[in-house]
Amino acid sequence: MKKIFLTLTLLFISINIIQAQEKSYWACMNVTVDNWGQSPFVEALDNFMNSEAGQQMPYTVTLSEVAFTNGDSSSTHQLCFIGENAASFASWGSGPPPTLEGLALFMTIDEYVEFDQIVLGSPLIFDPTNLSNDFTVVWAMEVTDPATYANAFVEFNNATTGTFELHEAIVGAKQGVTHYFVARQSNLGSWLEGREAVFESGAAAKFQSVISGTADILFNYGFNLIKSYNTEIGKS
Repeated sequence: MKKIFLTLTLLFISINIIQAQEKSYWACMNVTVDNWGQSPFVEALDNFMNSEAGQQMPYTVTLSEVAFTNGDSSSTHQLCFIGENAASFASWGSGPPPTLEGLALFMTIDEYVEFDQIVLGSPLIFDPTNLSNDFTVVWAMEVTDPATYANAFVEFNNATTGTFELHEAIVGAKQGVTHYFVARQSNLGSWLEGREAVFESGAAAKFQSVISGTADILFNYGFNLIKSYNTEIGKS
């Protein structure tokens, strides 16, 4: 009876914690940056994000370089904005503020950057501290049975590192994409070692067996993190 009571108590606490957390959102831009404009773009973004206006933005911001892809996109970089809640995006689309650094960033983007795709999404299973990892692989998924997939994902995640992520696509995703499966590590070597360990454990095979017929991988990307800003947002 004590064990049952303890289990129910822990479950109640967990549900309360989950309900107390606001739903977060992100907007990621896949962009193509001219070869000769990559250094000016990073410098302009760095100057803006380290300015007072940039530090007051309600987002954690990451800039990554595309390292691997089997998609049909020619994008070279991904720029992501992660907000704590829906209110973080109330002023989305207004562009950089008219400060010196903001105008310099706007002019640099106008000259060197082409926007290929902008996706709005939301984390379902996500730890913001994972954003500090330098290497990330994203699998774009078409999930036809979200409940079965999510339950299998949680079991798989708990049986392995516990650091895998699941995100839902809301607006702007490529045709068929409903979710994103994400794996991050400190570098490519560590990511490959982690991949080997997951397959050797048998957890991957079990996961694939459970989700068979409920999800398909459409394409994937590998990213190297270049810069991250306002990383304390969402960690409290």
